[in-house]
Amino acid sequence: MKGLKLLYFADGDNSVHDKRFLSKMQEREYNVCAVYFCRAGGKYAVEGMKKFYLGYEKYQEKGIIGKLLGYLLAYLRFKNLLTEIKPEILYAGWIPSCGFTAALSNYHPFFLKPWASDILLLPKRSWFFKKIAQFTIKRADMITCDSKIVKQEIIRLTGYPEEKIVVFPFGIDLSLFQPDNLQRVNLRKKFGLEEKKVIIMNRNFEPVYGIEYFLRALPLVWAKVPNICVLLIGSGSLEGKLRELVEELKLEPVVKFIGEVPNREMPGYLNASDLYVSSSLSDGTSNSLLEAMACGLPVVVTDVPAILEWVTNGENGFVVPRQSVEELAEAIIHLLKNEDIAIEMGKKNLEIAKERADWDKNFRKFEEICLGMLHRPNYGASMPAAEERPSLKRRF
Repeated sequence: MKGLKLLYFADGDNSVHDKRFLSKMQEREYNVCAVYFCRAGGKYAVEGMKKFYLGYEKYQEKGIIGKLLGYLLAYLRFKNLLTEIKPEILYAGWIPSCGFTAALSNYHPFFLKPWASDILLLPKRSWFFKKIAQFTIKRADMITCDSKIVKQEIIRLTGYPEEKIVVFPFGIDLSLFQPDNLQRVNLRKKFGLEEKKVIIMNRNFEPVYGIEYFLRALPLVWAKVPNICVLLIGSGSLEGKLRELVEELKLEPVVKFIGEVPNREMPGYLNASDLYVSSSLSDGTSNSLLEAMACGLPVVVTDVPAILEWVTNGENGFVVPRQSVEELAEAIIHLLKNEDIAIEMGKKNLEIAKERADWDKNFRKFEEICLGMLHRPNYGASMPAAEERPSLKRRF
C-alpha cells in the first residue's frame, strides 16, 4: 500500500481520532492529503502532511441563508480539490458534513466512515438528517464502522449490502496504553492521591455522554467510600453547567477538573486510577474505554449496545441502565470496596484489549479494504480508468 494516494476528508472535530489515523498512514508512507470541513481540524493536523480547509465555520453564525451559502462555497472548493488532487480513494466521515459532501461529488471509489452518532442518533431526530444519511450511504462504495450495532443500523436504514460494510475499531496504541506502576506512583504523588480511591472519567463534556448522571451518583458513593477522588478529564459545551452541578452537590473536595490532556499523557492518568466510569447515553466503540481496559482498569459503563460488544456485566466490568443514578452508584461502590474483584476484571480487560484493540493489527484491515477497492472495476463515471490514474509513487 506504500504510496497509495488517498484524500482524507474530516469534519475537523474528531481530534485525536483523525490524528491517529493520519499518523498511521504517514508511517506507512501513504500519499495522503487531509481536507477539513472546518479549520478546527488544523489543531490536530499531522506535521508534514498537506492539508486544506473548506472554511465553513465562517458561516455558522449567519443564519440559514448564510449557512447554505457557506456550504455551497465549501462544496465548490471541495470539488475543485478533487479535480486537482485526483485521489485513488476518497475517504470521508461524519455524514452530515463530509460524508454528504463526498456523496454529492459523485467521486469514486468513495469509502465512508460513519462516527456512530450520525447513524444511531441524528437520523432518528430529524427527517432531514435521515434523508442525508440514506443518500450518503447509498453513494458509498464501501463502509467501515467501529461496532456491530452501527452496521445493523446502516442496513436497517438503507438496505445497504452487508458484505460491503466492514466492522473494525480504530483501536489504540498498546505500546503507549499499558499498565505502568511507575506512572501510577508518580501521578498519584503529584496530585496527593496516595491514600485515595481514584475514579476517572475522560469523556467530552457534551450531552451524549451523560456526565451529569455520574456526578449525581457521586454523593451516594462518597457516603460509602469517603476516600474517593474523581478525575474529570476533558472539555466541552457543558463544562460550565457541570462545574455548577459539582458546586450544587458540594462535591468540590472530591472532584478535580483536569481539563484536556494530550493523548500521550493519558496513560499516566489511567494508571493512577482505580476505576474507569462512563455514563454515556449513546456510543460507538469508545476509544477512551479501550484505553482504560489496556491499562488494566475495571470499568463501570452504561448499557449502550456498542459498549456491550466490549463489556460483559459481572465479568470484566459492571453494566448499568442509562440515566440510573442509584444503580450507577451501587456498581461503583461495589468495585471500590472489593479490590479482588476489581483486580480480576482489570486483568480480563487487559487481555481483551491485547486481543481486539491493537491499532497496528486493526489498521491492516483498512489496508486490505483499500487494496480490494483499487482492483474492483466500475466504481463510477467520475473515477479515472486504471490506466489514467496517477501513479502510486506520485506525490502532491
